[in-house]
Amino acid sequence: MNMRRQIFSIASCLVIAAAMILSFNFSTSAQEITGSIVGTVRDAAGGAVPGATVTVVDSSKNNIAVRTITTNDNGEFSAPALSPGLYQITVTAPNFKKSVKTGVKLDIGQRNTVDVALEAGNIEETVTVEADPVQVDLVSATSGTVINGDQVRELSVNNRNFTQLVTLAPGVSNDLSDQVYVGTVNPDGQANTVQISVNGARSSQNTFTVDGADVTDRGSNLTIQAYPSIDSIGEFRVLRSLFPAESGRSGGGQVNVITRSGGKRFSGSLFEFVRNESFNANDYFTNQTRSAGVDDQGKAKRRPFRYNNFGWTIGGPVYFLRYGERDPDEGFFQKYDRTFFFFSQEWRRDLRYPTLNSTVATAAQRQGIFTVPICLQATGTTCTTILPAGTALSTQRPINPLAQQYLTYIYNNLPVPSTGNSLSFPTVNKANFRQEIFKLDHSFNDQLSMYYRFQNDKIPTLDANSLFSSGSGLPGVSTTETNSPGKTHTFQMTYAYSPSLIFEGRYNFGYGAILSNNVGSLALTNSPISPPLPYTSQRDRVPTISGAGFSNLQGFGPYDNFSWKQNFSGTVTKIFGSHTTKFGAILSKYRKNENALAGNNEGIYSGFNTPGGTTAVIATGGNTIQQQWANFLLGTNATLTQAHYDYTADLRQKTFEGFAQDEWRARKNLTIYYGVRYSFFGSPWDRNGRLTNFVPELF
Repeated sequence: MNMRRQIFSIASCLVIAAAMILSFNFSTSAQEITGSIVGTVRDAAGGAVPGATVTVVDSSKNNIAVRTITTNDNGEFSAPALSPGLYQITVTAPNFKKSVKTGVKLDIGQRNTVDVALEAGNIEETVTVEADPVQVDLVSATSGTVINGDQVRELSVNNRNFTQLVTLAPGVSNDLSDQVYVGTVNPDGQANTVQISVNGARSSQNTFTVDGADVTDRGSNLTIQAYPSIDSIGEFRVLRSLFPAESGRSGGGQVNVITRSGGKRFSGSLFEFVRNESFNANDYFTNQTRSAGVDDQGKAKRRPFRYNNFGWTIGGPVYFLRYGERDPDEGFFQKYDRTFFFFSQEWRRDLRYPTLNSTVATAAQRQGIFTVPICLQATGTTCTTILPAGTALSTQRPINPLAQQYLTYIYNNLPVPSTGNSLSFPTVNKANFRQEIFKLDHSFNDQLSMYYRFQNDKIPTLDANSLFSSGSGLPGVSTTETNSPGKTHTFQMTYAYSPSLIFEGRYNFGYGAILSNNVGSLALTNSPISPPLPYTSQRDRVPTISGAGFSNLQGFGPYDNFSWKQNFSGTVTKIFGSHTTKFGAILSKYRKNENALAGNNEGIYSGFNTPGGTTAVIATGGNTIQQQWANFLLGTNATLTQAHYDYTADLRQKTFEGFAQDEWRARKNLTIYYGVRYSFFGSPWDRNGRLTNFVPELF
């Protein structure tokens, strides 16, 4: 027992040494989304059986033989680059009974050890053994946790977002909310971020991939851009440390998701999850607010809540129309045993009814009639002319034309407060979601196979208080419509030139965006306000009003934030003796585009002073709020701030990476990993030519 502990320590130290070389890799590279089956064939006395034939068959796809291997002089065999799934291992050798091991499960990134003991006898005799469903990885020192598809679908997941299951892995801590939503913002308006720390690393140091396609938002590195449906996930693996050379990218966790594939039989599912205020207890604050309405028992009404999550999946073999001469008993369609498909579709409908709280002018104040005296003219800080309470402003001074436009298009359309200047008004937030996932697997022959996967997400939302809840709190003013589309394409081909020489090629494309427009009264299309500005506004939004006594007129957007990544990768795996050597290269291209980076291009009017004064001079018996509102109506703002451009960053980057690694089974109970990785991260550049870099050697 002590000897075994020492051996594992030696292997771990060697992997740690390799990992230290790789620790600076934090960007995109090829991710390991396949697995390997390795093992040793021995006779009943424990002696090695060289020259035995090992056939690896994909049990879920019409028993297609995916690899045929001959054991080496030590009786060892290795079948790398296999897709996760269920396999059957058949071993034959002269003077031994045929051995068949069924139910061999291979997980993503796993090195599954399958040792076979042959019994002496006639090769026509067969010994069938059911594999142990619980497999321990005795070969790789990589620290990771696999969450399989059954666990993903059957565990209770609040709001059905797979990222919540990442927290089940050891070494993972999180600051996630109880409900983790999809898209840019949740139905209450807050930004969705994946605050997960793996092995103490920062939350921004994680990488999320789906079938090898990077879906991490490379702007903040705290959000993801595509959300595979719970029912479409085959399994995923959380890598925590001691990564092999082929797994670069982040210094934190690497979450690699693979989606389901179709099998030899048709299968599918239909689901719907419903939430409604009828199923919920009331919250504490609503119970305290009797003015919000009461039911027949005198209890406060529950806030409306509508949530529906529904969808379906189907997968199976592909049938083609039968051409040419046809046997009448065979039908019009012919099953093609090497082509399989999987399709998943999901919708979400989430309606929330938040109450916006703000302060607004009364109906009389909007006409320039105040309840307190108003200073109309001042010298420095001394008031020289006073408008008596209850007297219309228009009898003494005209309302500024620009202020009148704001009154006409925005302020006069606001609800009138019932008490004082405080306004609480119910609104609606809409968060919808639609997703399609399609995957096609095809084996041309026992050597060449491929798959293509496509995912399309559409996440339209209606944000009552602007995107990121950055609005004014005024109903119908800062409302935005936002879509957060996500797309991924993955195409991979695997060619086994021989059992000991395997080629893999992969192309990945990932896209995600936050596209938002103003649809409230702040939008110029709804409020054609034409203020005098030093620069031309490039945003469809009226200038912000700040310091006018009541809630500011402010919003966010229009927002055009998108990014995409393209990855071209290839690997070669060569087996010789007890060594499995793998090397490859990755070329990556990135683009990140984001506007609204230089402040308020639409302009900000702020600091409304009394005419002739250096501040909002208050008349005797007056107050600051009504005085500032009067100053706004008079158009005496002290400050106008405007950015020259709606600055947009259009960043591009190219990276190149290469790696070489070797898995050496030095002994039956000792496997040594070693490898190197080279990463060149080109400097980002701005297509608009506005990005500056500090070059130390030129300083």
